[in-house]
Amino acid sequence: MDEQTSLLKTQLYAACEDALTRDPDRVFTQNELMGLDVVQDAKMLLQLIIPLQKEKLFAPVQFEGGTAWRLRSEAEAAKYKLLTSHDQVLVYDIIDTAGSEGAWQQDIKRRVNLQDNALRKALKELETKRLIAQFTTVENISKKMWIKANIKPSARTTGGPWYTDQYLDEAFIMVLQGVVMSLIKDRGSYLSHGDRQSGSMSPVLPKKGVINGATSEAALKSKKRSADAMSKEDVVSVPPPKKVWKTVRLPLPAGYVDYPTTEAITAGIKESGVAKGQPLKQEHVQELIDVLVWDNCVEEVKMGDRIGYRAVRITKQNPSLSVRPDSEDFWEPRGNGLTTVPCGRCPVFELCEEGGPVWAGGCEYFDQWLA
Repeated sequence: MDEQTSLLKTQLYAACEDALTRDPDRVFTQNELMGLDVVQDAKMLLQLIIPLQKEKLFAPVQFEGGTAWRLRSEAEAAKYKLLTSHDQVLVYDIIDTAGSEGAWQQDIKRRVNLQDNALRKALKELETKRLIAQFTTVENISKKMWIKANIKPSARTTGGPWYTDQYLDEAFIMVLQGVVMSLIKDRGSYLSHGDRQSGSMSPVLPKKGVINGATSEAALKSKKRSADAMSKEDVVSVPPPKKVWKTVRLPLPAGYVDYPTTEAITAGIKESGVAKGQPLKQEHVQELIDVLVWDNCVEEVKMGDRIGYRAVRITKQNPSLSVRPDSEDFWEPRGNGLTTVPCGRCPVFELCEEGGPVWAGGCEYFDQWLA
């Protein structure tokens, strides 16, 4: 190689390195290499590519029906000098080209056309030199996969943050789903504390009642006496009117444009610290949101050019933020006429009779039910 060709080769490699600073995953086609303004003649470009491939600085890849080249760093290219046999070069080149996806051992065998003993020997030597490492993919844990020792497998092969030791971490997913649901409910609805003075609409004093301080066995069993048996010292317990507080979550008004987005939910998870040690990205959080959408717990809301999220049927959901979506208390229990009428759930049903401390004509629970 003459001095001019060597200089052009160095300039071409430097131009490719500069282009990778803007796009690290870029591969270069012939037209793109010529567009770097180093050389304009295709024949001359070929004379530069051949030595770059021999020095392992260029790795040929198939790209859109043609050939393109992926750049290797000088440090990575230098590792090929550690290989002592042609078999090692062939095997390592396949694993190197596979990148973070890794290469299946059977696929390596098919492509290099080696016997089992020769392939195992080459893999063992590469592993001893700490150039490659074996890993397991979640798609098929029985496959023997190989990857370069200095890179991590892709999220597709390891399952990303949802897998721990090749097993789906369902507990971690459910905790994160609960956090996502809490953030959406908290920022996409508001709490309403309804209060009213409840009491009897028809305050009628009872003619019969329970004696305060009754301790005899007969009194505890019967709990009721006739009016004639009551003395002046007997005091009838008449509960005072109570204030009833009912907390519910209500939807925000129409036109509200500050529903939480995926970006805001991701930031909220990071602030909560529940996923500490797991680098959750927006695409991971979006997967959690999509599951909640499919489960009919969350729905999308368009806010101009943004997409936000709010809870579905918010008034039917438990107002608490700590109730997980998979809990049986997440939704308001279904009821019918018998279960919603006060008599069906009355806590003092045994005391209820006409003229008693509790009766239909002066029942405060009926007043609440009918209001």
